[in-house]
Amino acid sequence: MKKLKKLLVCLLALSILSGCAEKKAEKASEENSDKKIKVGVLQFMEHVSLDAARQGFEEGLKEDGIDYELIYKNVEGDISIANQTAVSLRKSGAQLIYAIGTPAAQAAQTSTEDLPIIFCAVTDPKGAGLVENEKAPEKNISGVSDYISPKEQLESFLKIFPDVKTIGTIYNIAEQNSQVQVEELKKVCQELGLTLEVVGVQSINDIPQSIASLSKKIDAFFALTDNLVANAAPIVSENLLKYNLPSISAEEGQVSKGLLISDGVVYEDLGKQAGHMAAKVLKGEKIENLPVETYKNHEIKINKKTAEKLGLDLNNQYLKNAVTVGE
Repeated sequence: MKKLKKLLVCLLALSILSGCAEKKAEKASEENSDKKIKVGVLQFMEHVSLDAARQGFEEGLKEDGIDYELIYKNVEGDISIANQTAVSLRKSGAQLIYAIGTPAAQAAQTSTEDLPIIFCAVTDPKGAGLVENEKAPEKNISGVSDYISPKEQLESFLKIFPDVKTIGTIYNIAEQNSQVQVEELKKVCQELGLTLEVVGVQSINDIPQSIASLSKKIDAFFALTDNLVANAAPIVSENLLKYNLPSISAEEGQVSKGLLISDGVVYEDLGKQAGHMAAKVLKGEKIENLPVETYKNHEIKINKKTAEKLGLDLNNQYLKNAVTVGE
């Protein structure tokens, strides 16, 4: 009986010690978690380019030695909930917000005046009301613009397709970012002696009919960095191929989804730039000392399957250095 009592006492002691050890481990884990810097991410919608910008951002933070905890929010294209989602990031303890896409950046700026914001995938930061002076941001926001001159892109495209006279494009009429691009594209086409045909859409469902309408008037298609269009890149590509229309995209993500060629932004690299900017802020740099940056590198990418369907010769002298995707 005494031996049994001793055994029970030993088991009880071991149980208590084990419980204490578990609590210490949990406490240590919580303390380590508390040491991580909370970074909020507000993404406008999920598609290949914006997802790549998020991935690149994390790479940039890691390269700069930031020990972070990511709080990710995606409003799935619903502008009506963007502001309250930005507020929820602030309440969750985020020390910085990374806003991906123009509507996300606008929502973050409106809702979080007391937090630094780094944006990405914004074509016209000044036109979107995010900054007044891109060289010296005066508020709590700066970032990386995805602007690339459509003139350079079209000039490259015309070397491959010299007979193109009329360009078509579609855009989301609710996206300010896209409206800016359309206006600039009009000016560039005029400079290059091209005719531009434009169709505004409200949803992905409008795209097939819009392309069918454009197909009667155009020789080629220019895809903007428009969130709705980028999200529907496979649909855009499928419908363009019905009419044997070549296409150029302002960013490489749409080419990986079926459009023909891009001479523009690689969003993973763009996100990495933003990550490096965010790291500077998290290490104590003031936003006003960080001018808005533009994309530093770009490369020609071509979708091999689409090129073959269009009968394009990949040995063309202007495609020698192109990176092929979709093989």
